[in-house]
Amino acid sequence: MTRNNKSHDIINLIDRKLKRSEEGTIIPFSDFLTKAREDPHLYFRNVFQLFSDMIYHFIVIEDEYKDDPETINYKTINCDKLFVENTDTPFFTDLPLANRLLRLADSFREGTQQNKIYVFIGPPGSGKSTFLNNLLQKFEEFTHSHQGINYEVLWRLDNLKIGVNISPVIKEAIEEYYFQKGSVVRPQNLNSDKLEVPCPSHDHPILIIPREYRAEILEKLVKDTARLDFFYKKEYEWLFTENACTICSSLYDALINRLRSPADVFDMVYAKRYAYNRRLGYGISVFNSADKEPENIAFSNDELQRQLSLRFRDSNLIQYIFSRYAKTNNGVFVIMDVKGENEKRFLNLHGILSEGLHKIGDIEENVNSLFIAVMNPEDKQKIASPESFKDRIIEISVNYILNYSEEVKIYYHTFGNQIKKYFLPGVLENFAKIIISSRLNIESPAIKEWIEDPKIYEEYCDENLLLLKLSIYSNKIPDWLTDEDYKKFNKVLRRNIIKESDKEGKTGFSGRESLYIFNEFFNSIPKKLNGNSDEAIQITMEDIRSFFKKHDQYFERIPKGFIDSIIRLYNYNIMQEIKESLFHQNEERISKDIQNYLFASNYDFGEKLLCPYTGETIEITEQFFNSIEQYLLPNDVSSRARKKYREEIASKFGMNLQQMSDDEGVRDTEVYNELYDTYINNLREHIFQPFLQYAAFESAVKEFGSPKFEVYDNRTKEEVSFLINNLISKFRYSKEGAKHVCLYVIRNKIAENFR
Repeated sequence: MTRNNKSHDIINLIDRKLKRSEEGTIIPFSDFLTKAREDPHLYFRNVFQLFSDMIYHFIVIEDEYKDDPETINYKTINCDKLFVENTDTPFFTDLPLANRLLRLADSFREGTQQNKIYVFIGPPGSGKSTFLNNLLQKFEEFTHSHQGINYEVLWRLDNLKIGVNISPVIKEAIEEYYFQKGSVVRPQNLNSDKLEVPCPSHDHPILIIPREYRAEILEKLVKDTARLDFFYKKEYEWLFTENACTICSSLYDALINRLRSPADVFDMVYAKRYAYNRRLGYGISVFNSADKEPENIAFSNDELQRQLSLRFRDSNLIQYIFSRYAKTNNGVFVIMDVKGENEKRFLNLHGILSEGLHKIGDIEENVNSLFIAVMNPEDKQKIASPESFKDRIIEISVNYILNYSEEVKIYYHTFGNQIKKYFLPGVLENFAKIIISSRLNIESPAIKEWIEDPKIYEEYCDENLLLLKLSIYSNKIPDWLTDEDYKKFNKVLRRNIIKESDKEGKTGFSGRESLYIFNEFFNSIPKKLNGNSDEAIQITMEDIRSFFKKHDQYFERIPKGFIDSIIRLYNYNIMQEIKESLFHQNEERISKDIQNYLFASNYDFGEKLLCPYTGETIEITEQFFNSIEQYLLPNDVSSRARKKYREEIASKFGMNLQQMSDDEGVRDTEVYNELYDTYINNLREHIFQPFLQYAAFESAVKEFGSPKFEVYDNRTKEEVSFLINNLISKFRYSKEGAKHVCLYVIRNKIAENFR
């Protein structure tokens, strides 16, 4: 293929792509109504409904407690598509903020929060500006998709229908006028049979229908399945109450008076895709504190005004005048930081929000925009008055992160995903919890009302129960709560605890400080390889405790006793993982253990024999008997009692063997079934026995994966292999990490506390 042919193909591809994206950009009003009839919820939306749909479009919601009768609809929400993916600067959203945003979206959808200004307020370094910039980026992106489609009015005035005939003499005179003025702008449509008049206020096409007729028309237009929504839900009230802008209203009246035919008027009405564009200020306008106010409060289009005056022979009949608020009508008007020039902009919104109108001379301009502002807490005094304005302000807190999982995502984003290989599972999350603990209020009236005696949870939680609060903020109800406290955790308490999150995250380590501290900690740990292993040294909770205790400037800002408490909770979680990894009702393994035990009970210590029932070689030692008796006898049984028990088992087994028929085997004996039932019943209760009394267990764990591991007996090898492999497959440990955490439990005698 030649270079010219390749270029031609590329141009054809661009042509096809652009045609596809421009499809349906401008359509006749009748076609718009046809589309709206097929999907009214998509085509009849104002900016509040559109913004709400955008938020729901990008988030992923889980509600694992939806069947809980005490649920408060506090949901697990993933906002990565909204704030992280395909953004210049990702913003990581914790669950308290995500749920506030969802409630805001619901209020937009309900139609109850219009004529308000929404102020996102939070401390410096909380990422408010990034949060809003990403939100606006995704809103603009959404409006360019089919799901975010929205239309505005475009007039195409038919010169022949309205009786306008521009003679060559008049055309020449108009051209001469512009030439004499030295204007580079030339009049449009002089040689066309139509004049395009865009609506500067971005009116929804349905507003062209006079208000008194809309209900009847919508009743016939909207299908039965959607009719109840449109006529009885407040979110669609605007369809019946709002008016078209003064320009569109004047055009409609002038055309009706001229043509006497509504059908002919609506033939000139088109629906144009509302192309939101922040950079052009089209539907989205963002004002920074240094942006100067324009000298002119009114805008016009001199050429278009002349064309309209020429066609209707009256310069005052249709006044094509609008303000900058028209550019964001049915769009988003943003004040980024209430400082400098933005202070005046903010206060100027008072009258507009109260009346929904803005006056330009004698002309009233409709303003139905989504007004948003970003503010630091110290700037609130600038908006303290007038009192009536306060009722128009809705505050949404954007504070430091209170979700440890999102804090960890920030570390991954900043330092790379490879850092996770240096941490044992759960350790990096605990580092994040320590950082977040500095952002929490020590006193919690809601938790104090709920938990009467915090001391009962001292093995799992700190004295201020901050770890409990962190868990609830992450939408997790801990399994270590007593049944009584779980039952007391009703809707009122849940709502009050979540409400406290609005007031937290305003102090403590900021986002920037958190990254600095993590970087300092991470660089203090040697990243050498562990011997000949390909796996890196694993960072432990002891490394974290040691770091913070060496740095008083950080340690003093962490609640007293919190680090020790988080290590106790870490130990509890480890033992739960080990418990799940150890426990397995492997009937075949248990059966072999009992058959080996019955066979060995008739022989003396030191003998190494082949069990005829299982085919396994047994070295008869005290350790062998103990490894099975841990599931058969209480822990405090004396050596003499154990010896007597074995003798009794040997005697019973001998008698059972004599009574067996030729068709029966060891598994059919009475003593076998007795031991089997006891083993199963005690297995979970004594699950940590290897960590307590099994002397060879530590050595076997240490040698796992090496040739030396093969010298251990079959039972020990099976038990250790099962534990290590389960920790790897179920709980994301590396092989070295699984070995390390088992040795940590053994050497620190942690299992002693979890018998």
